[in-house]
Amino acid sequence: MSLDPANLINIALAFAALSFYAIGSVRFHRDRQPFLRFLGLAILIDAVTAVLASFGITPTTRLPYSDFIPWSSKLFLTHIVLASVGFFGFIFVTLTLLFKGTHRPYPRLRPFQFRVLLPIWLVGEGIALANSLIKVTFRIRVYDYL
Repeated sequence: MSLDPANLINIALAFAALSFYAIGSVRFHRDRQPFLRFLGLAILIDAVTAVLASFGITPTTRLPYSDFIPWSSKLFLTHIVLASVGFFGFIFVTLTLLFKGTHRPYPRLRPFQFRVLLPIWLVGEGIALANSLIKVTFRIRVYDYL
């Protein structure tokens, strides 16, 4: 198996977004500044990764039988829904912090984003990461089987 390092760009970007979401979410939950920078970077990297991967701008592992978007895959749809809910949820959290300020107590928002939004995004992104790693390693697309 030949592994082209360029195929790992999307995986590296996804791990970077995951790291920044986790750090920003934990810091916001514990009220440890600076958390807004981490959340903003995570959103930026997540958006860039989604656009680059969706339009095929960054190289990915090409398989001969998978030149289509797997809309019939329940796993793919689960990934899309959960990652999107988490992504837009974090955009809402970040905009709220930008407009209302970061020094408020946010007694419901802090636990919600940490206990609900972060796990939702992690599961959605985890599905895509697992698919990407399996595709690079074993040359199969999990979305074709589930």
